[in-house]
Amino acid sequence: MGLKETMAAIAAKSKDELTYTDIADTYIYYVRVDFDPVGIKFCADEAEIPKYKLNAKAKMKLTYCQYLAMARGGHKAMYMPSNMLLCENAEPVFGFRELDKEKDTQRHMKYLRNEELAWQAPFGKAKLPVGKYRGIFIAPLATFDESQVDPDIVFFMILPYQAYHILNDYMSAMGRSNLTFNHTPNGAVCSGSVWAFNNNTANMTTMCAGSKTSGKTDMAMVNLFIPGSQIKASAAQFLKRITETGGPSVLGKGGQPWPGLDVCKGCPLFKYETIP
Repeated sequence: MGLKETMAAIAAKSKDELTYTDIADTYIYYVRVDFDPVGIKFCADEAEIPKYKLNAKAKMKLTYCQYLAMARGGHKAMYMPSNMLLCENAEPVFGFRELDKEKDTQRHMKYLRNEELAWQAPFGKAKLPVGKYRGIFIAPLATFDESQVDPDIVFFMILPYQAYHILNDYMSAMGRSNLTFNHTPNGAVCSGSVWAFNNNTANMTTMCAGSKTSGKTDMAMVNLFIPGSQIKASAAQFLKRITETGGPSVLGKGGQPWPGLDVCKGCPLFKYETIP
């Protein structure tokens, strides 16, 4: 079966029939994402860890952003226990420790230059309950079919126009006409993930200092988070629109095969007829 036939077979599936591999292939093929979608699973039960299909293990502590970078670009499926997280700013976000007012304030002074705000920032970030989660399974989304577990969050590092397309179909699938996102002075990826999880809604953030350096966020890209419980409905709506219009693009008249075809509406120079 060729690639087009494979994608047509995926488009013919119902929402509940879609696998995580199908969903990853859909966004890679139709949205032309540069990096693989990544699944994120917060592990509250250590008995679940043997289910995770791992293909790599960190030899030294890494930041959360680095784990994600290895998954999206290196096809690494890894488990990050709490004691293998390098980033001190991410530790309280994941509930791996309590906040330390003095130290966490100082960590945020370089961003805000105001002690009161520098404490409000870590205090106000999205957080998981302290001590509830043992670690995090981070892997290419397709890996979750092998592990037979569902991701809590699906993470994309993408271009803004790619995010625009994904979010339009997400809103349609969720019956929403607008979205609100959560930005913090740092914690774009760690707090960005947890905020989407806690609020059960899509989130989008710019880079932060850590995701730019450790996470290698390209300056033209954004971080997008979709709850794992909503990704199948979102992908199914995307495929439905493609089937009905002929292509993934919502620009111009829509339905073009490139997601973001930039053609001026009504331009008399862009007239053609299809040859049978």
